[in-house]
Amino acid sequence: MEVDVLATLIDPRSYILIPVLYIIWLILRQTPRLEPWTHAWIIMGISIISCFLYYGFIIHSFVEGVLVAGVTILVKDLIHVRINLNGKK
Repeated sequence: MEVDVLATLIDPRSYILIPVLYIIWLILRQTPRLEPWTHAWIIMGISIISCFLYYGFIIHSFVEGVLVAGVTILVKDLIHVRINLNGKK
């Protein structure tokens, strides 16, 4: 999927959530009592609730929240793969 297609799917006003959710994910990673598989669900919940509060209780808010959470997790994976590749060289 190209970045242009992704940019047409996500409202530009929601871009600010991506780094915020990434920072929350970094904090969740340091929490010892949470299993790693729960991090994505927590991020998605926070994202959906944030979009509901911002856009109102419409289906667009739910879809926007899921898309923003997906992009956040994708960016997180890309960053960590890139860091691991640089560390091996």
